[in-house]
Amino acid sequence: MRNEVTEMELWTRFKNGDKESFKEIYYEHYMFLYNYGIKTTSENNLVEDCLQDLFLKLWKNRENLGEVISIKAYLYRAYVRILFDALKKSKRVLDFNELDGETETSSIEENIIHNQSQTEFKTQINKALNQLSKRHRQVLQLHYLDGLAYKQIEEILPIKYQAIRNYVHEVLKVMRKKMVS
Repeated sequence: MRNEVTEMELWTRFKNGDKESFKEIYYEHYMFLYNYGIKTTSENNLVEDCLQDLFLKLWKNRENLGEVISIKAYLYRAYVRILFDALKKSKRVLDFNELDGETETSSIEENIIHNQSQTEFKTQINKALNQLSKRHRQVLQLHYLDGLAYKQIEEILPIKYQAIRNYVHEVLKVMRKKMVS
């Protein structure tokens, strides 16, 4: 991959029109961005269209782009803007219900009971999530669903490390309170 090439060198080569560097950036970050998009909306086509828009805009505007500290953070921010703009235009809403996968049960009765309790649980979670700010939901997504550490989130979002810790603490507090009541 790019053992001897730093991120800054890779970015500079890309900005200068090196197609191989562009491909490397694309292949290295595509799945991370795709997975984020799928966790945000189940609309595969929308997720893929927004990714194509992102990389197309990057290539077309490469000469005007500034330097970056983290390519991943830069791409994430740009992708989030494009995806949420597309979601606003299509009036789709972030649905955390779509994040849950199928589970196996041994009988129809158990399946019905399981589905009812899942529905009640999801309703409680959605009520709690709806009370969170957009930033709180982003931190929740990145930390718990994408499995990123606080330092990695700090690179992606324009938030300080301690503020991220505070957001996670606040989210847990709200979730506990809502789940108990």
